[in-house]
Amino acid sequence: MKKIADLHVHTNCSDGILSPRELLAKAIEQKITHISITDHDNIDGYKIALQSELTKQIEIISGIELSCSENQREYHLLGYNFDIENKELSKHINKFRDIRIIRAKNMHNKLIGLGVNINFDDILEIAGDAPIARPHIAKAITSAGYAENFYDAFSKFIGDDAPAYEPKINFPVTEGINIIHAAGGIAVLAHPANYVDENTLHNFIKSGLDGIEVVHPMHNITQRNKYKAIARKYNILQTGGSDFHGNRPTDENNFGNEVVSADVFYKILEISKSRKRRKFLFF
Repeated sequence: MKKIADLHVHTNCSDGILSPRELLAKAIEQKITHISITDHDNIDGYKIALQSELTKQIEIISGIELSCSENQREYHLLGYNFDIENKELSKHINKFRDIRIIRAKNMHNKLIGLGVNINFDDILEIAGDAPIARPHIAKAITSAGYAENFYDAFSKFIGDDAPAYEPKINFPVTEGINIIHAAGGIAVLAHPANYVDENTLHNFIKSGLDGIEVVHPMHNITQRNKYKAIARKYNILQTGGSDFHGNRPTDENNFGNEVVSADVFYKILEISKSRKRRKFLFF
């Protein structure tokens, strides 16, 4: 059987709809042999997945998608195979959870000012134990009848150019890279197409970026070839995944198809092991 990896998926521990176990089961059904759960700014989904008996049928490594923001631009940074008990990473995750609540409250206040009278407790209930994200707010808006669907809620109210949008706090990509590295992990820039210019990408690479997400539903063939060439030029990783959430029209088609060879999974393990060995030697 061909070994394939999906290194970008989400569970209901962030803004996906499947539980960690349900996601593993679906991955196994799709013949995915290696996976990383990369929930937004938390690792609860990975921790829960580790307790499942399904991990005997699919290989899994720790993952996270850190939300970064600098110069009024948002970037997403994927972290892989890091120490989940690392204190600095845990501190950042806890801090960011609180910051997300503040951001959500600010958006809620703006929505009230626009006549979108939703209850903040409803947003909290939708989010559950997950860090609050805009999809949770979009669901509350839609459920209350102020938008036809998820996309309508973003377009009218909380999208980047919409009236109730609230920008994220400044958290540079370099800081994200440093946090992932300090936890022994590998840092990869997620879906760079359409929002990262080449000069910015090169600066990130100089700052220690370990890889680029080449395979992603957002990337067309031309863009994939472009990022492959950049990755080869700088000798960094080429990763990929479906960015599966379960609530998007193309998710079902992407899951199991937007994948990379399991060799990428093993390369991540190899680089992590090599770094830890060097750190030990120079300690």
